[in-house]
Amino acid sequence: MRYPAYPQYVPTRWLEVGQIPAGWEARRLKFAATCNDEALPETTDPDYEMSYVDISSVDLVNGITTVETHTFEAAPSRARRIVRNGDTIVSTVRTYLKAIAFISTPLENMIVSTGFAVIRPFEFIDSRFLGYALQSTSFIDGVVAHSAGVSYPAINPSSLVCLPVAYPTDKAEQKQIAAFLDWKTGQIDALIAKGFAITRLTEYRAALITAATSGKIDVRAFSPTPPPPDGEGRIPTEAP
Repeated sequence: MRYPAYPQYVPTRWLEVGQIPAGWEARRLKFAATCNDEALPETTDPDYEMSYVDISSVDLVNGITTVETHTFEAAPSRARRIVRNGDTIVSTVRTYLKAIAFISTPLENMIVSTGFAVIRPFEFIDSRFLGYALQSTSFIDGVVAHSAGVSYPAINPSSLVCLPVAYPTDKAEQKQIAAFLDWKTGQIDALIAKGFAITRLTEYRAALITAATSGKIDVRAFSPTPPPPDGEGRIPTEAP
């Protein structure tokens, strides 16, 4: 399916962002969200039980795939970052793994590795929209480009939050885009889970997220209501 473009675009100062729709903003991430707000102190009760997530337990399509249960005393020393509903975790080490996940209804006492940056949006940013924006190819490319090291590339959180993100200034529009992506990625993920053209569908998924969160396509007119079935396992034939 081909999606329409916005009626008007304006230039930005960011070469990696390019033009954005009129009514959108492009700013450094640190002006749209906080980073690493909360951490467990060393004085935490040794018997405190946590649901722990490591870098290897997160992937770009499936999100958090594995959760370990530990007491504070027995947990790895890197088990420190506290996450809340609506946060997004972005790996700052081994950035080639693209370990990024939106946090929705987390398990009790969920703690993630210090190898993650925990991004928490400001009030004027819809958390789900930002979660998708941080999974876009353009943002991930920025993370990788600003990472240092060959065998163990890493990015400093202070550098990560200086990367630009684009977003509609109207929060209702952010929610519309997020709802559209929830709908479409849900359909794509269902096909991936069934083994349909996994590589092709994964690439299409990434392209759709990138296009929608950067304003390259206008999805506001598309309702997140599944259309009548047109054949199970149908694979997208065109880029967004």
